[in-house]
Amino acid sequence: MVGGGYDVTRRDKLREKMRQAPGDIRFSEVESLLRAEGFVLFNQRGSHQTWHRKDATLLTIVRPHGGRKTCHPDDIRKLLRVLER
Repeated sequence: MVGGGYDVTRRDKLREKMRQAPGDIRFSEVESLLRAEGFVLFNQRGSHQTWHRKDATLLTIVRPHGGRKTCHPDDIRKLLRVLER
């Protein structure tokens, strides 16, 4: 297993799920993937969370609120772009 309790196969499956259905991704899945990829929570202002990685990558993700359970698809696409660099 690799950091955060996510092994490589599981991370790959989640990335593929993100590509196929970016509107169906729960925040808990995003949070686990970010931790497995070496990100740490850097700052939280309301529903906006900023994550930081050692290579100076900053990423802001909006935590779902108001009855919504899944992350916004634009945030998922942004996350995928960052991870694929």
